[in-house]
Amino acid sequence: MFARVCGIAGSTDDADGRAVRTMCAVLRHRGPDDEGIHTDPRGGVTIGARRLSIVDLAGGHQPLCNEDGSVWVAFNGEIYNHRKLREDLRRSGHRFSTGTDTEVLVHLYEEYGDALVHALEGMFAFAIWDQERQRLLLARDRFGEKPLFLHEHDGELAFASELTALAEARPALRELDAAAIDAFFVFAYVPGPGTIARRVRQLPPGHLLSWQRGTGRCKARRWWSPAQRGLERHESLEALTVQAKELFGESVRTRMVADVPVGVFLSGGVDSTLVAVTAARETSQRLQTFTVGYDIGSVSETMQARTVAERLDCDHHEVTLTQADVEQRAPAVLAALDQPLADPAVLPLHALSEFARPRVTVALGGEGSDELFGGYPRYRWLERSMRVTSGMPTSANRLLGLLMRQSERVPHGRRFAMRLGSSPLLERNLDWVTSGRRHRRGDLYGPRLAGVREEGLLADLAAKAGELNGSTSRWLMHLDQVHYLPDDVLMKTDRASMLCSLEIRTAFLHGGLAELAGSIDTSLHLAGGGKRLVHEMLRPDIVATHRGGRYRKTAFRVPAAEWLRGPLAPVLGRQLDRGVLFQEGYFDGRAVSALATEHASARHDHSDQLWPLLALGLWADRFCGLDDL
Repeated sequence: MFARVCGIAGSTDDADGRAVRTMCAVLRHRGPDDEGIHTDPRGGVTIGARRLSIVDLAGGHQPLCNEDGSVWVAFNGEIYNHRKLREDLRRSGHRFSTGTDTEVLVHLYEEYGDALVHALEGMFAFAIWDQERQRLLLARDRFGEKPLFLHEHDGELAFASELTALAEARPALRELDAAAIDAFFVFAYVPGPGTIARRVRQLPPGHLLSWQRGTGRCKARRWWSPAQRGLERHESLEALTVQAKELFGESVRTRMVADVPVGVFLSGGVDSTLVAVTAARETSQRLQTFTVGYDIGSVSETMQARTVAERLDCDHHEVTLTQADVEQRAPAVLAALDQPLADPAVLPLHALSEFARPRVTVALGGEGSDELFGGYPRYRWLERSMRVTSGMPTSANRLLGLLMRQSERVPHGRRFAMRLGSSPLLERNLDWVTSGRRHRRGDLYGPRLAGVREEGLLADLAAKAGELNGSTSRWLMHLDQVHYLPDDVLMKTDRASMLCSLEIRTAFLHGGLAELAGSIDTSLHLAGGGKRLVHEMLRPDIVATHRGGRYRKTAFRVPAAEWLRGPLAPVLGRQLDRGVLFQEGYFDGRAVSALATEHASARHDHSDQLWPLLALGLWADRFCGLDDL
């Protein structure tokens, strides 16, 4: 049985437990049902947890220990294969006192030590305190579905599920990092393992960290990483599809285990439709599905989702995110995040989570499919571009570069230049996914960001990407899996849902399915417009869920440009007048005001630049204690 805990915290220098209690209070929205702490008086170490009850509602109090109380754990997440692990551990002589998946961790640690993580299928961040060895072990899941923030000081270590929890216990940590602000403006999120706070970092996905009393040293190491190049596989497409469907079915089946209602977030695209089709097969009850629409713009997808739900005979629910709602929701949600995030889709996802929460406590989502199965068009375009330019002589490449620079001055020219240009691949990909925001820094930055060097950001990105030793598309997919997926997509999923005390379980981020996807040559993934294997998994059900034709890429898209001209224009105006970003010289208020005026006139769409500034400004005002604007 799952004992869902949605927030953990701890400190190696907290003998009275006061700091951990403070952090747990901040994490209450992640786990409103229960709180617990454990302090080791000998070591002065305290760990704590906040809980959202999903299964074993009465028996999942944490922190939890082994039989003799020598090993304690605080756990955030779900171990989907815990039943099989429990059976194996019992055969080895371990005794269990609860029905929770959490208890599996302490016994796995007794049996295998740090290697326990390799046995886990799930999403998690946990802390294990070994009282006999006076040793703390922290771990984070493969893709970073669950967060974990760290602060080291004088040989001691503090950690929490959210940055704001650490900052509440240690106010000195509210010092912003100029380099992180620069990275945020470019990416629209803060890339890990750094954070927006100068003295706080994240434990990266797929990593372990150990701390030992006596030495006070932290040692981090990677225990899992996404594939960087495919293997030579000789199976047919049909055979690969059978394997993928089996793994995906197992993923959905295990993620639907709960003693509370479970639903599906449905956009009507291929990913969420496959989740809904599979979930409908795995439940004996009528499946509940949820989607969100808008009262402005042309990106609402309620009709497509409704069609799928009707054909699956789901109990379908729709919510409309109105302009009036956005005016209230955007300042509240963007300011409430523990780190800033400028993905506008966080608002509809939060609205959908809030709407669904009285009806379900768990929802299945389709996050991760694009990164694992080659769903983004730029994978195909940049792969083709590299093939073209690699076969051209140097003189022709120079001429192409000149033509690309000229093309940027005409409508749609920048996108053309990014698709077929002579600049380095890493930079072309960066400009594609960020709409070229890095080129506006000189115009928009204030004196507080004047010393930030672009080379540092590019160097960090290159280090994340690694060597280009395989296909271009595989390299780009790997970069997205270690950069964009954990720090934007999964952060958005976790925070938007946790603010509503709802859990989203990602059906595509199954360890075995991810490794299968990573072993397949990208030419198969990109065939037929991308995500070939996902479409093949769904193909037998297309007649039942779709009126014909191929599913287009669909997500919870957002009318951000219209919102910035309408309900959020006054909010942006207040930021320009009194926001900390402009008052303290991080950004040039006059330059940003000119952008906002031009955007409001509808002569140009500057939402790609204005939205990150609005999101960061609202967040910074609250983090710095100026949230009364």
